[in-house]
Amino acid sequence: MNKYESIFIINPELGEEKRKELIEKVKEIITSGGGKLLGLDEWGVRRLSYPVKGCKEGYYCFLNLEVNPLVIESLARNYRTTEEIIKYLSVRIEERKPKLKKVKPKRYRPRIKQEYENRRYERR
Repeated sequence: MNKYESIFIINPELGEEKRKELIEKVKEIITSGGGKLLGLDEWGVRRLSYPVKGCKEGYYCFLNLEVNPLVIESLARNYRTTEEIIKYLSVRIEERKPKLKKVKPKRYRPRIKQEYENRRYERR
């Protein structure tokens, strides 16, 4: 199972009850596919940066998921077919591996340079 973040925007003209039903329907799709809903944040009504489907505002919902890719496909299919959802985006979250720091050699070491110069003059 992979971790995903999904955000969808609901038409703000939709009533409170229908909005809750729509969110429950999304939760049901996730759990029926064997996934886990790690978090649900309802951001509320916010202004869109540009009009989408004639709406200037939208009700934002943000999900953290741990599901199979097939569930994400069915979730996207549901987003597309539901008229109340005006926009959506789902992104896979990859776990980052810690990067090892590269050890840089010291460029200038004064003590060694002095010893080298002294030896060079002694040999001549």
